[in-house]
Amino acid sequence: MTTPLIDQERLTAAIAAHWPDWCDLLQRLVRCPSEFEHEAEVTAVVEDALRVRGLSPIWVPFDPDVLARLPASQRPFIAVAGRRNVVARRSGRGGGRSLVLNAHLDVVGAGEAATWAFAPFAATISDDRLYGRGAFDDKAGIVLGLAVLDLLGSMDVRLKGDLVLQFVLEDEVTGNGSLLCLEAGHSADAAIILDGTRPSRGIDRHAGNARLGIRVHGRPASVSVSHMGLNAAEKLVELLLELRAAVFALNAGNQPPWTQFPSPNQFVTQRLDCAAGGPLVVPETAWAEAHITFTPMVALAELWAELHRVADAFATRAGLPQPIELTWLAAPIEPVVTRSEPLQAIIAAAAGAAGLGEVGFGPSSGTSDMRHFAARGIPCVLYGPGNGFNPHRPDEYFELSSLKLMAATVFTAVVDWCGSSQ
Repeated sequence: MTTPLIDQERLTAAIAAHWPDWCDLLQRLVRCPSEFEHEAEVTAVVEDALRVRGLSPIWVPFDPDVLARLPASQRPFIAVAGRRNVVARRSGRGGGRSLVLNAHLDVVGAGEAATWAFAPFAATISDDRLYGRGAFDDKAGIVLGLAVLDLLGSMDVRLKGDLVLQFVLEDEVTGNGSLLCLEAGHSADAAIILDGTRPSRGIDRHAGNARLGIRVHGRPASVSVSHMGLNAAEKLVELLLELRAAVFALNAGNQPPWTQFPSPNQFVTQRLDCAAGGPLVVPETAWAEAHITFTPMVALAELWAELHRVADAFATRAGLPQPIELTWLAAPIEPVVTRSEPLQAIIAAAAGAAGLGEVGFGPSSGTSDMRHFAARGIPCVLYGPGNGFNPHRPDEYFELSSLKLMAATVFTAVVDWCGSSQ
């Protein structure tokens, strides 16, 4: 289903001409440590890149008042001056379908620099691999979106439908960036989220995700006679292991396509703390935060009931003086499925034309901003940016040579979806 208007030889030559500049741009982006609330530098780089390509950046600021009115928003609502998403629109000639290309500017923390073979923000290139935090997730996705603009110019392709580029913040935290862009009217007939998957795999659905708060009350006592009290911290650790086992047990009920994962239902303890009356006192209160991933076979109400069942049984068995407190720390994100078969077919055909081979679409046990497009009935897939590894881990990298094939694929998919005329 590839358009006959694309001359493959010209496309290959155009990609080869732009490729060194794309590699340089990716290095510059990775050298911007765009962790949460520290994204100003990378935002400026992208805005300059859009201006060079003849487009005017449109600001979509993070307005806490707007976010507070949106049921799908997630806290925290950050009011740092100047924080913004960046949107650009390449208007079509009319008569075609519009498309959003979405990529996120933010990255997760780099962790301990000593665990990296290459400095996390040096953007070191070694044997075709560009190493650095965000190289794969998702600075390469940003480059892909800009590469499409370059190729549209070089190939003198006039799209019928509008192409909307969204460069968003907080994908790795709240997902509020894409939400704000859509709420501001920067929408389209379909969307491709250019995020780190693989050239042979796209994502058309996500598991549910939730953040759970747990609070346990014990009884204080002197540490010299700790048996006279009830150590809330120790009981909390025991409870967390039981809750974890209960969530992992849900994997026995998984149905296809979720059976391709060994354990898509996950329970991850992320924070532990406790309060004691002094250095020689058994902790009286302890609390924790956990992240839960759950598949569509488990309704949110069922998950909530199972967590309470485990907690209530534990409280009784342990002789706790008060009930265990469970709370959702943010609005749980339900499992998401988008009906995007026509878009999937176009991407698969484009990948075949580029020489990438077969592309399959399926589920992810993670989450993404796809939910905001799905909530508005917008067909959406997550696909790209190419060969890479170790997102969210030390020595994250992106294989630069894969940028050529991915640029050809995404460009062809854009032209096929939006339509073109000479």
